[in-house]
Parts: sequence; structure tokens; C-alpha cells
Amino acid sequence: MYKFFLLIIILLNFKLSAQNNQELFELQINVSNIESNGNLIIAVWSNPDSWNSNATNSSGQKEGFDYGYKEWVEKDKFSTTINLPKGIYLISILLDKNQNNILDKNFIGMPVEQYGFSTEKKIRFRKPKFSEGSIKFYKKRVLDIELQ
Repeated sequence: MYKFFLLIIILLNFKLSAQNNQELFELQINVSNIESNGNLIIAVWSNPDSWNSNATNSSGQKEGFDYGYKEWVEKDKFSTTINLPKGIYLISILLDKNQNNILDKNFIGMPVEQYGFSTEKKIRFRKPKFSEGSIKFYKKRVLDIELQ
């Protein structure tokens, strides 16, 4: 009887540890059409509610993304690789020229800094819905994003 309970405990521990160790897949993000130097900010979103909310922190930055990446880039192209578990993600990119960590807009609300999304379809004049901008990610993948 003792051996039976020991076997059950070992199997449960194995199952729980397998759930916590999700397999990660490589996502290479290639960003093109970078028109000037600046901070390239990449945010990866998996929750539509977080993406659709306009929650910001005290300095005006969006909140709720799963992964964030920021690096100073030169004009032209940029590439980076991240590891993510399988899922549905929306990737948003901002080229922050003045380093204030927000997408600056002109007096009529049009963006004055470059941006891009994981969707191949260009979406102008509004923020895309999560379903429009998201990708299914379940294996190693290369994603090419051209900034607008």
C-alpha cells in the first residue's frame, strides 16, 4: 500500500512539474522601414482584455503586456529573437524618437512616430482589435514587421 501511494505522489509531482515547464519556441522579429534613430519598443500581448483596455501607469505607459523589449536602434532594419510558449499573441512596436515611452500624436490625434503590429494587414487611423493584429504561435517562426 505504501508503494502505491508513493507511486501516486511521484506521478502527481511529475505532472505538476510538466505543467510548469512550458515548452518555449523561438520567435525572430525582423523590423524594417525604420526611418530614424530612436528607442524601438516591442510589447507582446496575449490577453485581449489587456490590449483593449487603455490602462496606463503614472507616466502614461501602457500596462498589461506579457513581454517588453526596448533597445536603441539606428535607421534602417532591426532584428531580435525572443522565446515564448505557444499561444495567440499581438505584437506592437513603437519607434520612440524622443524617448518618452509613449506614441506621440499631432493635434488631430494622428501618430507622429512610427509603429507596427504583428498583422500583415496595414491598419491606419485606429488601434487594431486583438483579433485583427494577433498571430497564432506554436512553433519556431520568423515575423517580418514593416513600420508605418
